[in-house]
Amino acid sequence: MKSKNKLEEFWKHSSGISKKISTSSFIQEAIKIIVSKYDCADPFYISEQLNIEIQWKNFGKHPLGQTVYYNNSPYIFLNEDIRDTPQCFFTYAHELGHIILQPEITGYQTGRLSHGVCEYQANQFATGLMGLLYVEDNGYGPESYYDLVHQYGSPVDMLD
Repeated sequence: MKSKNKLEEFWKHSSGISKKISTSSFIQEAIKIIVSKYDCADPFYISEQLNIEIQWKNFGKHPLGQTVYYNNSPYIFLNEDIRDTPQCFFTYAHELGHIILQPEITGYQTGRLSHGVCEYQANQFATGLMGLLYVEDNGYGPESYYDLVHQYGSPVDMLD
């Protein structure tokens, strides 16, 4: 069983964020804090540092990912079908976004049935994180959103 201590540490550190700022600003600030703290934008590395366990599951075509809590500890399940594809990065960052932005909310999935504010926020988080990962991996920023899609997948890849 994984400990929540590192995730709790992150929230203690970020709890100074004003609730009066916009959702986009909050998401940008959360990304800035976590990337600064771990000196990395790779969602797999970040979740390892936060002691979040990943499990690959045979879900079929959908969902692409899912976050669940067991004994108050978050677990991320990713679809085995995306294991060796660029899509695993965006999907994993999306699920990590749920944990960081919406702690202990369950019942959301990345896939064909994704919708709502929580999904939009998780997609914003994943897109921002993937933009920074792109810079880490390439030494320069993406010229377009399509550069990110090509390298790390997107919320619309594999949805139909």
